Amino acid sequence: MCGRLAQHRAAEKYLASLDLQQAMLIGRNGGEEIHRFNVAPTTRVDLIRPSENGLIWKAERRGWEPSWASRRVRNIINAAREKVATSAYYRAIWPNRAIVAVDGWYEWREAPGAKRKQPYYIRRATNEPLFMAAVGQFSAPDEEPKDTDQFRIVTADAEGGLVDVHDRRPIVFAKEVAREWLSDIALEYASNLLDEQALPADEFVWYPLATK
Repeated sequence: MCGRLAQHRAAEKYLASLDLQQAMLIGRNGGEEIHRFNVAPTTRVDLIRPSENGLIWKAERRGWEPSWASRRVRNIINAAREKVATSAYYRAIWPNRAIVAVDGWYEWREAPGAKRKQPYYIRRATNEPLFMAAVGQFSAPDEEPKDTDQFRIVTADAEGGLVDVHDRRPIVFAKEVAREWLSDIALEYASNLLDEQALPADEFVWYPLATK
């Protein structure tokens, strides 16, 4: 997964698609359109996460590393489904789940005879929002934000026609599963959601974008 996202609807529209009407919105006017059509990696991205007082909508920085890491890894924006629930690397953030609600994401691939890679845009076939699984390190609502408040989107091997665009895909949930992901569930059950409930490739459409 390349990492660039489109997130341009208003928060209240994403929440309505999730059938969530009573979320606590921090730092975001629910009716204000986010209006970001090309969200770059390692920037702040609006997400939904649970707290003791309910659900929080807040922009957090995408890209996380454990404090003890001796060297920087190449990909700090995504967490592999194959490792996120079991690897000691992710132990600090695995319990802290979030949903990144977006309109689509971008991938680039080599084009025969072309000097530049061909960009593709991927979205739901129904044009409904995508609810991407994420894990991160977050401050409590009553605490000052920290520099370590960061997150990663969970990815898996691509399947179906998506393989032709990129070998990895984000884990995208249906709205019912996204609500479960945000609820107080056991970690083993959360792992099962990643393994069994990701939307299949036939739920998406993808098409090439014009290049200059």
